[in-house]
Amino acid sequence: MKKIICPNCSTVFEVEDDSLNLDIACPNCKMNFPIFEGKKALERTYKSLTKKGFNYYTHLEFNKSNECYKEVLMINPDDFDILTRYILNLCYLNTYRKTNYDKIIPAFEEREIILDSKNTYLFLAFLKDLIQNIHVYFEKINKFVIVDNSFINEIYIKPYLDTLLTLKDVFSYLDNIFSLLKENEKNVYLEDNPTFLERYNKYKVLVNESLTKTYNLISKGDFIFDLENKEIKYLNSNIKEGKEIILEDERIITPSKEFKKEMRNLYIICSSLILIGIILVIVGFSINNDIVKYIAFIPLILLIIYMIYFYKKISK
Repeated sequence: MKKIICPNCSTVFEVEDDSLNLDIACPNCKMNFPIFEGKKALERTYKSLTKKGFNYYTHLEFNKSNECYKEVLMINPDDFDILTRYILNLCYLNTYRKTNYDKIIPAFEEREIILDSKNTYLFLAFLKDLIQNIHVYFEKINKFVIVDNSFINEIYIKPYLDTLLTLKDVFSYLDNIFSLLKENEKNVYLEDNPTFLERYNKYKVLVNESLTKTYNLISKGDFIFDLENKEIKYLNSNIKEGKEIILEDERIITPSKEFKKEMRNLYIICSSLILIGIILVIVGFSINNDIVKYIAFIPLILLIIYMIYFYKKISK
């Protein structure tokens, strides 16, 4: 069985016949078309959705990005690259009252994923981004929700503790996957990213330590989390007076004005450098001047340098 897409109504369906020239009727709009046209239409749709998904991601529009990735995964559920992007987008949509780390294990478990050489690299790259996401989560929690060692509002306590329990399970699950990775590719990746394991283990330890810490809540005092019974126990100590606060924007990752400015600069600089390069190439060939032709490579080099700088900056 192979999947094709109707060029008329974009319905995705499966066909059995391997004859590419054979006509097939769309089950939705009933239009007849050759199977090879449906195959080409599927490839175009696949590439277009993947590109759109990435473009939305670079603008921090994670919901729109995942709308595209959902359609890609409907076409090919085993595209591990798209799956990891989809999961990361869910994590980028975390809020202080609802995180999506609980969707990581089911997303992997419901698919038969072969951890070959390519997927080993993709998994480790995904893991690196996930750890960065977890880093941001703790950073923001300890800046906006747990202020001066006290929770700003009781409504954020249970979601936080639930997230810690989920992350504990996630790390346990990820530990098991490590043994399934291709050894050579894993070692190469770890050599190229020497701080990766240290960072991974740091946050695994932090999750476990955070579950056993003593916390404080304004007006109610210190409390601990009883892991065995999964309940909060107040200690009636260190009671601090204050007013509970609810955050106006509970998103953990929010597009900033600075980010939008950087994106505008990216488009302006990239467009300008490409235009200059094209003009130099045209002039170089029109006057048959090799020096001008070689100079045309300078904007390209500057473009590559700026793109590296930009993506390093936005990934911090």
